[in-house]
Amino acid sequence: MGSISKTVPVEFGGRWFWAYDVSLGILLLEAIHVAVQVPAEQRPPWAEAVLEDLRTHIRVGASFAFSLDGDGWDDQQRSYVRSIIAEAGRRLRGRGMITSAEAARRYVIDGAPYFLRGHDQIDGAVVADLAAAIERLIQDELPPVPAIDRRWYFGVGDGPRTL
Repeated sequence: MGSISKTVPVEFGGRWFWAYDVSLGILLLEAIHVAVQVPAEQRPPWAEAVLEDLRTHIRVGASFAFSLDGDGWDDQQRSYVRSIIAEAGRRLRGRGMITSAEAARRYVIDGAPYFLRGHDQIDGAVVADLAAAIERLIQDELPPVPAIDRRWYFGVGDGPRTL
């Protein structure tokens, strides 16, 4: 995951950072996997609408910000998203390197494999670090960026970086 291709802002409470869109897509797809492993009758009645919001973010990639206090989610829905993203991060950290073939089998959106933009593999730990950064953003625990005109950039190898 070396080159910078597309970035997407991840926002909460007026604070934000950049995320590599491929990593964010993998994270959200894994979060959906976490959610759908719970039988439908045990999920909250609004869960499918929230999961469809996540699918929409995956489809549009870097075209729109991923706003954790937008999307019309109430506190309960936002907490649900936080919990499935956190669990997705834990799973991805434990998975290690994910080859493009593995990703093509596991991460499907609208019947097609999620596009890894030519990567041979994705490091699950890098995507897990993005999940952790999302939680730190929500908790207002991200360290200050080293320069006033920069933002943190998560979801890339050798990260975080600044842009």
